[in-house]
Amino acid sequence: MMHMSGTDHLSFNEAGVPGFWALQNGAEYSKTHHSQSDTFDKVWKDDLNEGAQVLAAWAYNTAQLQEMLPRRALPYRPSADAAKAEAPKPDPIVEMDTKILEQVKSDQAELKSNMKYLTDRIGPRLTGSPQLDRASHWMLERFKELGLSNAHLEPWTIANSWTRGPATGRILAPTEVTLTMATAGWSPSTNGTIRGAVMGLAYDKLEDLDKYRGKLKGAIVLLGHPREMEAPGNPMTTPWGEETIPVAHPKGEAPYVSGEYRKIRLALTKMISGEKPAAVLIGSEKEYGLLNMSTYSRDYQPAGAPVAYVARENYRQLWRLLDEGPVQVEVNIEGKLSGKPAEVYNTVAEIPGSEKLDEVVIIGAHLDSCDLGTGATDNGTGSMAVLAAARALQKIGVKPKRTIRFVLFTGEEQGLVGSRAYVKAHQSELGKISGVLVHDSGTGKVLTVGLMGNYAARETIDHALYPLGRAKEVGLMEPTLRTEGGSDHVPFDEAGVPGFWCVQDPADYDKTHHSQADTIERVRWDDLTEGAQVLAVFAYNVAELPEMLPRKAAKKGSD
Repeated sequence: MMHMSGTDHLSFNEAGVPGFWALQNGAEYSKTHHSQSDTFDKVWKDDLNEGAQVLAAWAYNTAQLQEMLPRRALPYRPSADAAKAEAPKPDPIVEMDTKILEQVKSDQAELKSNMKYLTDRIGPRLTGSPQLDRASHWMLERFKELGLSNAHLEPWTIANSWTRGPATGRILAPTEVTLTMATAGWSPSTNGTIRGAVMGLAYDKLEDLDKYRGKLKGAIVLLGHPREMEAPGNPMTTPWGEETIPVAHPKGEAPYVSGEYRKIRLALTKMISGEKPAAVLIGSEKEYGLLNMSTYSRDYQPAGAPVAYVARENYRQLWRLLDEGPVQVEVNIEGKLSGKPAEVYNTVAEIPGSEKLDEVVIIGAHLDSCDLGTGATDNGTGSMAVLAAARALQKIGVKPKRTIRFVLFTGEEQGLVGSRAYVKAHQSELGKISGVLVHDSGTGKVLTVGLMGNYAARETIDHALYPLGRAKEVGLMEPTLRTEGGSDHVPFDEAGVPGFWCVQDPADYDKTHHSQADTIERVRWDDLTEGAQVLAVFAYNVAELPEMLPRKAAKKGSD
């Protein structure tokens, strides 16, 4: 959907010939362009070779197509007299899209007010906590106040809720240093302060764990060497096949959701549960004292040992000292499990379809959060974007052909558990869900929509999103076939439902994600408003399509 002028493809494009251009990294073009610095030494050899590869592959593959590329009609240029006589024909979809964009923008003050209440008054929303329960009911009342149909809570159950306690620690020898720590989710307590020698468990591959088997019992374990991290880049220019979730990732390693990573994680979890170390310390992969908050257990069961995250700077020092000799520490890790099941909810509301009531378009986000901050950018932003989209559509009084459903999932932070529960509970209607779009990468501007490799849907979505590319205040890029895990669109995609994700500008998400910095001060209001505009227009335009979106086959083994 992006346009470009000032280069030779434009002459062909103006004549109706498909004329395209190569979208490139800026490199130093702004400095060399039309200047005396435009010399041979500025050439980036590898990137130039990659450009030649793209040209060659494009030329050959396009030449091999069975048909010529589709053409756009030439612009209609009537004579001056004809132009005066002809009144432009209104396009109802374009008119409605314009109203939607304007309505979302005009309601920005209410979006801010709701975000402040969610983060400052309700606060962090760990799955199974009283705060999440309060947030689910609060969102239900917001949906009802808007006059949405079928507003309700859909319950599902977790094995244990968990309450955070303090985590403290010190290096005792060979020096004394206070550790910055936080208890990992669903961790049991050490039952007071414990002291002992540190044992470093280093691994790069699954086989590396074998030398530690039978040696963990009673030890205070450092779980893995600190890894060198690199900040996320622009997801639209990230090399194909690499992670585009805007969190820091290890240099030179496979994506963290790779099969090897999962195998190591499962093996470590099994070792810890079986051998019962006294405590496990995990290094935060953030800088400047920021901590991660995650879990080190599955299915809301207690972790196999007391587990805490340690600030990266402390963790690196522990390893440096350990490489030189014995290290003694003391730690106190506290966390309390309920010992009984807890009921949690997905929050749902609808605008009913006027022609195809049983066919559904879903926009969603997850309402739960981690609890070191107040859950503003992960994922109060997505939740408030869904609410703002619902508000705008309802205020305008849209009458979509298909039902538009708004869903706020829970349990996302523990492995997409709430969206998996939703997919399981709605098995009988999955065939009637046209598409799902989830907003879950923080406060950054939505750049485009990720289609999870659904090539058949690309052209249709391109048309549905074109108004968002044409609108200067949104400026959406063309949809991408990139795939991404780790959010609530995934269970739908696995089940064969077109499940898509909002590709967003990183906007410091790598710093706020799961950390104590995840507060309302990090929210970028104009970008969040733009995200709500994208959700609302996507929902309406996809609901108005003549047919449901094309589907991929369900993955084997999905429910």
